[in-house]
Amino acid sequence: MANCRHCFNLKIWGSCFIVTFVFISALVAQNSPGNFINSPLLQKAITNEFAEIDEIVFCVRLSYDDPHWYANIGYYCDDENKKAYTGNGRPDIGKLLALNIKTGNLRTLFEDSGGTIRDPCIHYDGKKVLFSWRKNNTDNFNLYEINADGTGLRQITYDNYDDYESIYLPNDDIVFVSTRCKRWVNCWMTQVGIIHRCDSNGNNIKAISSNTEHDNTPWVMPDGRSLYTRWEYVDRSQVEFHHLWIMNPDGTGQMVYYGNMNPNIVMIDAKPIPGTDLVLANFSPGHGVNEHSGIATIVSQRLGPDDKSAARAIHKGKLVKDPYPLSTNCFIAARNNEIVIIDSSGNVEPIFVYKGQGNLSEPRPIMERGREMLIPENVKLNH
Repeated sequence: MANCRHCFNLKIWGSCFIVTFVFISALVAQNSPGNFINSPLLQKAITNEFAEIDEIVFCVRLSYDDPHWYANIGYYCDDENKKAYTGNGRPDIGKLLALNIKTGNLRTLFEDSGGTIRDPCIHYDGKKVLFSWRKNNTDNFNLYEINADGTGLRQITYDNYDDYESIYLPNDDIVFVSTRCKRWVNCWMTQVGIIHRCDSNGNNIKAISSNTEHDNTPWVMPDGRSLYTRWEYVDRSQVEFHHLWIMNPDGTGQMVYYGNMNPNIVMIDAKPIPGTDLVLANFSPGHGVNEHSGIATIVSQRLGPDDKSAARAIHKGKLVKDPYPLSTNCFIAARNNEIVIIDSSGNVEPIFVYKGQGNLSEPRPIMERGREMLIPENVKLNH
């Protein structure tokens, strides 16, 4: 009988423990800034593409009002008090977060309430993150670098210009887009950014593009050249040609990569797919839409620079932002307040849903990666 009472007490204690555990778990979930979803696609990728990757870094920020893909910097020429950057003059969210895709743990690398953070790029050693930051109560983006553990923040560029969409070159120089060209969009009221280059400390800044309109989202190809989006605006329609171009890291050898004869699409956020000669880009419809949103598309040059059949959309339905390729069958992207995983069959599954204010952007795996081929400079530019 005593044993029975003992068993009964254990059952009561165990039930209380289970109820308490469930209650505490519910409180934790309720107070969590987001929901981690261990989706079937993610489970598959963890044994393949994500086998040696633990975390994804991404940004949280508000949206901006302008419908154009490029009008997210500076101010409008007809009213300097009318801001174009995210939040449009209102205090932004300004968070750089890292999600552990195996445990669901979310940690903050850096945040600035009221400021804006964008465009993270992971260093080759997987230990540093390059990003663009507009401080609270200021109007301009500058480049910064921080350790992947959230320590060692340092500023790289200064001055009252917008420096953004930065990447590392294989010699640790930095290529980025900047308004240092001092231009305005010929058919709109916001500023132009073209591609510049500097050393790892922000010195020796020089323009390596002379485009009259926007360049966007440069990324290094395996052969060492930089793939980027160029808004082609020379004796052509002002709203139809913004496709993929490529150049040497010193700005020489600029040429079409894909799509320059196929109007009415913005091809942006392009990156090489590891181990292949293919590229993943976001095809933003028409003259491009807010936040670079579009359909993630695999592009091949095998049929030449303009064959439409060489571009294959990998999903349908809702537009995504900032797609990043892990393989030909695994891609991550942002979609409103979600991080999603996509496979080559077009399946799209959320793996994280943010519950706070703002949208998610630029998911990037924190990982070590090999350096691309280093191309010697063909010219010496003084400025």
